[in-house]
Amino acid sequence: MRIHERAETDLDPLVEVLRRAYGVGYPTDWPEAPRDWISPDGLLAAWVATDDDRVVGHVGVAVPAPGRMPEVTRLFVDPAHRGKGIADALLDAAERGAPGTHVRLDVAEESPAAWRLYERRGWCLTGRGPADWCTPSGDFPTLRYYAKRVG
Repeated sequence: MRIHERAETDLDPLVEVLRRAYGVGYPTDWPEAPRDWISPDGLLAAWVATDDDRVVGHVGVAVPAPGRMPEVTRLFVDPAHRGKGIADALLDAAERGAPGTHVRLDVAEESPAAWRLYERRGWCLTGRGPADWCTPSGDFPTLRYYAKRVG
């Protein structure tokens, strides 16, 4: 496995990885423009995981608005490659690459595998609250908010 900074040529393979991840629950809704969704507003940097030169995962760091703490975003791994330490390696890259001394993230309460990963890696739960988006059924899921000291 190799982690590298994301290049433009990684975007189409990442859309295919995202499609497979969507098949097992992430993201909740398929984005209208998946290439754009992978690169949210305020994206500062992004990293890609490859295995045998095939793209298998992604993570980004963004500042969603001026004055906000940097956040880890768009972390996903091809379901066929889960359990191999790829999410850990991507989080390492994001934590090292985030500006400042703290970084945050949020994760849906109904994604225990994800939030257990963050807790195992030393992320601190700072609160819970309703999402500002809804599921296809119209529900507003509960989000868990995490922060970690970096740098």
